[in-house]
This record gives sequence, C-alpha cells and structure tokens, in this order.
Amino acid sequence: MNQKTNDPGLGEKYLINATRLINRDGSFNIKRYGAGFHHKDLYQFLINLTWPKFLTAIFTFYFIFNLIFAGIYILIGTNSLVGVHHENNIDSFTDTFFFSIQTFTTVGYGHIVPAGIVSNLAAAIEAMTGLLSFAIITGLLYGRFSKPSARILFSNNILVTRTDSGNALMFRIANQRNTNLMELEAKVLFSYIEGESGSQLRKYSDLKLERSSVYFFPLNWTLVHPIDEQSFLYGKTAAELEKMRAELLILVKGFDDTFSQVVHSRYSYKYDEIIWGAKFVRPYSTDEAGIVNFDLRDIHKYETSAM
Repeated sequence: MNQKTNDPGLGEKYLINATRLINRDGSFNIKRYGAGFHHKDLYQFLINLTWPKFLTAIFTFYFIFNLIFAGIYILIGTNSLVGVHHENNIDSFTDTFFFSIQTFTTVGYGHIVPAGIVSNLAAAIEAMTGLLSFAIITGLLYGRFSKPSARILFSNNILVTRTDSGNALMFRIANQRNTNLMELEAKVLFSYIEGESGSQLRKYSDLKLERSSVYFFPLNWTLVHPIDEQSFLYGKTAAELEKMRAELLILVKGFDDTFSQVVHSRYSYKYDEIIWGAKFVRPYSTDEAGIVNFDLRDIHKYETSAM
C-alpha cells in the first residue's frame, strides 16, 4: 500500500517560488552556504567539475602560472637569460613567457638558457613545480576517467496510460553506455504541496512499482505504478497535480560490471511533464537474423490513446 512517508532529506518547508527538487541532470536544486572550504576539498571539487569547467581550470592555471614566471624573469633581468631578444619589451616578454613554458613542461629546447644563480634558481623552482603539477593533473584525469558513474537515459515524459486493470503511471529508462548493468533497483517518491497559503508544507509519498527491480538491463525498462485504490494518485486529475505542484523523484541503482561497483542515477518529473492518455511505442525490433535492434532515441516516443 502506498502511504505517506517521512522527509527523505529534501525538507518539508516550502516557499511559493521553489522550483523542482532534482534537476534534469540529476543534481539537487539546492545551493549550500557557510560550509567553508578546506584544501582537502579541492580534489573532490576538481573531480566533480564538468569536463568543460575542468579543462578551462587546467588551461587557466597553465596560462597564469607561466605568465607569473615570465614576470619573475623580467624582474630578475632579461640579461640573466642568454638568447632573449632585447630589441623591445614585447619581444623580451614573449621570449621569457615561452621560456617559462619550456621550463614548466621540462621540454628545454635550449634556445634560451639561464645564466646566474638567481635565474637558475627560479628555473629550478619552476621545473619542480611543473613536475608536481603534471603529476597532480594526471592523477585528476585518472580519477575522473575511473570514477564509477551511470548514464541512465530517462524518457522525456511520464505517461498516464489506460490498462486492462485501470490507469497506470509509467516512464522508461535505458543504459546510454555500452556497459553491462545488472540487478537494477528503482524507487519512486511522489512530492507534493499540502496546506493553505502561508502554511504550506512539502509532503512525500512512496509510489509502489509493479516491478521495482530487474536482473538484466540490455534493453529499456518501463517502470509502472498502478493507479489503483491503494495508490496515492487514485482519482487525482491533471489540475489537482498542478495545484499540488507535484514532482516525482526517482532513484535508480544497479551494479556496473565494468567497475564492479554500484552506481546511482537520479531524475525527476514535474506535473507539467506528465502526458495523460498516452502509451509508449516499442523502441526495438527483431531483424531476419534474429538480432534485436534497439534505438535508444525511440524510448521517448509515445502515441495518444483513449483514457
């Protein structure tokens, strides 16, 4: 039986301008303040950055670091670097900048060489910093590539479909990676607003699935919640769900055979992403050789039907 459940960790206090709890990318729509920052958190921060932001951070560090050392060599004096052009300041700075890059990366073409204790000391410090930096960056790249994660594709919409036994709420998922996911489990939580204006609270109710787990996951999995008399959604209309600002929160976990670890995926559907009176179209077919052809793009396809 589907019953109200306690706060799952997302809070019950509600503000009228609050949006969805879980974003489309699976992240929580929450900003945290006051936690502070510790240097040990830097690794987790860089590991969890998106790839565009991570690469931008690396190249920004690379550019600024060499810019700083180019300035240091200018302050030491370009006459302490053999091979630097002294015709004008731009040529001198360009030479020191690229000398810094060669030293940082330990390439050392030999076109420009330090002369004197101070310039040699600066080059030695930069070379050591470069070695350590590339070791750290290599570790971060390995950590990002080796981090277990799931790429579960969710259907764009969740449908309310008429079945032989009554209405049913359903959505589909598929594995976007060419990896083997096994022993998948899914939970669906219905979030809604309860109370009059000024004293509204966010409440939650577990929605029982027709089948909450599967052994194998090579094709799509259609998750179905029967809207029977025991369902919290029984008798609810689209207008009522909109008034309740309903949101369905989904948690999927399974065992990834590649990483030999359990991976998770989160998603949510808002009330305006529910299609009433529709059913999904089968996304796969069998060819003459008996091979099943599955097009992941078709898991979003549905057709309207009578309620």
